[in-house]
Amino acid sequence: MMNLIQKFLSKDKKSKAHIRKNFISYFYSLPEHKWILENCNRDHFDKLIAHLPANLLEIMMTKNPVVFVPSDELGQKSPWVTNTIVVFPEFQKLLQSDRKSAVAYLAHEVAFVLLELEGMTNNQIIAEVEADKFVSDLGLTFELEELLLMLDETIEKRLRLTYLTINHFKDY
Repeated sequence: MMNLIQKFLSKDKKSKAHIRKNFISYFYSLPEHKWILENCNRDHFDKLIAHLPANLLEIMMTKNPVVFVPSDELGQKSPWVTNTIVVFPEFQKLLQSDRKSAVAYLAHEVAFVLLELEGMTNNQIIAEVEADKFVSDLGLTFELEELLLMLDETIEKRLRLTYLTINHFKDY
């Protein structure tokens, strides 16, 4: 399995706080994110930003910008940046709630964008498992488990829960 998070970790601690602060200002200033400030629990996005490696935030601010767009706004504005995460109504409701699984959803979607940039989304289930591993590596295992348990019962869901359990408890 690929270790996606390792690509973005750095031992240089001096500029991390500065990068994080700049990213927060940048992220919430985007016109595409106005809906987040008006209709979401901003804490979920703040927690996501706090968990993402500073190097990844810098890439998301400069080289590969990422925007979150509600599905009902897709045809209204253009041009979108390449890395657009479409938030469907059921997940908009999750982002309005206080459920901790919302941050896992956001992290999973960011991981999926990263996997697409790496050309790793050929096999859908493998890409889902890789994205789940990324979320778990961020320290959001329990939030991800809550998210997965909320989903409809499918073989894919069971497989993802199995991989999550194996990944999380492999060192015990």
